[in-house]
Amino acid sequence: MVTGPTMGGNPPADKVHFGIVTGQHWLNWEDLKYQWSFAEESGLDSAWGFDHFYSMYNGDQGPCFEGNTMLAGLSQHFTRLQFGLMVTGLTHRHPSILFKEAVTLDHMSGGRFILGIGAAWNEPEHEWYGIPFPSARDRVDRFGEAMEIFRRYETDEHTTFEGQHYQIKNAPFQPKPVHGHIPILVGSRGKRMMRHIAKYADQWDGRGTPEEYAQHSARLDELCREIGRDPSEIRRVLAGGGHNFASEDVFRKHVEAYHAVGVRTFLFDMPLGEVSPTIRNIAEKVIPELRQQLDGE
Repeated sequence: MVTGPTMGGNPPADKVHFGIVTGQHWLNWEDLKYQWSFAEESGLDSAWGFDHFYSMYNGDQGPCFEGNTMLAGLSQHFTRLQFGLMVTGLTHRHPSILFKEAVTLDHMSGGRFILGIGAAWNEPEHEWYGIPFPSARDRVDRFGEAMEIFRRYETDEHTTFEGQHYQIKNAPFQPKPVHGHIPILVGSRGKRMMRHIAKYADQWDGRGTPEEYAQHSARLDELCREIGRDPSEIRRVLAGGGHNFASEDVFRKHVEAYHAVGVRTFLFDMPLGEVSPTIRNIAEKVIPELRQQLDGE
């Protein structure tokens, strides 16, 4: 079963989606195209990179491409996959530059881009590359301001914003997103970040055990109701790691356990090297069976 892009919003709430995360350390260009070709051809729904500037395991001397320019190239090789970064660190780029990059990717792909974003966390990376690393409180405050700036860029001819951290003065912003809105995916469980997620996010990656996920999801529901938003507007996502590809049984149990607590988009880290027969079988046999079993439950 091949499903199409969300076209500026979330998939239907009763439909499960599956994707891969190809953190691009220790992968050359041909490796990346190979993994994304597998995702496209096997009927998966999305593919993701990450937003770091160095290889984060097996030593720091591995190749590692910059995320958004990598996505620009990959988007031209595939016609169906949604894609994004899990997740962009807000501090890595000024919000105006980041959103201009996002809209460019959106247009290059015909509206298939999802903006995955967080407040950023990797302090050594910031120090190494000369990127300022504000306090945790300031990073969360900056995140909220950036979300408001993105919203205004989507709707206003000229944007003026006077925040504590960002000031925008009568800025024109064209073109607008292909479908009027770029879906925002946020990965965080922080108390203050959850309030921003309730207000601005279209998708949320909560991590943790099924029990922890359910607990934080209930908290997100409460925060949505406090501001008059329907909690069902925020699609529940789980980036579940590559270990769930160990076997068909492990994969099924993982998906069923998190589906029971509301997760509808499942993402998995791809291992280096050739796509194994187990992973191919999961993509071509197990996932279609799970779609049939779970969709509409």
